[in-house]
Amino acid sequence: MAHLVTLAHRVSDIHARYAKIHSAVFAFSLGKTVSRRRKGKTPEYCIYEKRLAALRKDLAQVEAVIRGPERLEPSTTFGMEFAAILSKYVTALSESIERLGRICGRTCRDNTGVQHYDPTEVRRDRVAYDASLQGYRRLGRRLNQLFRQL
Repeated sequence: MAHLVTLAHRVSDIHARYAKIHSAVFAFSLGKTVSRRRKGKTPEYCIYEKRLAALRKDLAQVEAVIRGPERLEPSTTFGMEFAAILSKYVTALSESIERLGRICGRTCRDNTGVQHYDPTEVRRDRVAYDASLQGYRRLGRRLNQLFRQL
């Protein structure tokens, strides 16, 4: 069970880093973004896209351990449930990170004038992102319940 707990802590750390990016993306001020752009710096969205890609790689490593050749062998039914929920949570969190990365990437390219990000696409991507948030949050609540029982 200790190995699962270690993985859960690793996933929690990844989630915390993702949550900071999510907050920054959806709580930024337009003035701040425009002023950084005028200074010739890399737009924030471009930075966020790269950071989110790195977080997805970290989650892929966790998923590889969970599903790897050494398969985690929880010795109890409780441990098996914890491992199954952790695996589903990692998949759902990865999907949310990927969707936010897509939004950041498209916004980055729009802000730098490379490719227009149509408002219809923005809405569609945001709706898909919001739906993915609900999925990982639901699994996260269950995972937290199980974690408290450890």
